Amino acid sequence: MEANQIKQEIHDFTNHADERFLRLVHSMIESEKTENSFFDTSIDAMTERAKQSLKSVESGKTRSINEFKKDVESWKEKRAIQ
Repeated sequence: MEANQIKQEIHDFTNHADERFLRLVHSMIESEKTENSFFDTSIDAMTERAKQSLKSVESGKTRSINEFKKDVESWKEKRAIQ
């Protein structure tokens, strides 16, 4: 099935979908925007994120290296090319 056919089918389906389904799709779209925007972030925004991260560390909001490794592996699995 080509991309245009998929888009049309999704469009047709959403015209008759219930609110629960629409909220689910909307959540997926917002998540995708957030994940993709990480690489388009300005220097100022990245600097602010780094400052916020340092504040978290200073206030004791940290995680173990094992938790971090699990998160990285999970992220890699989700982002793998199918």
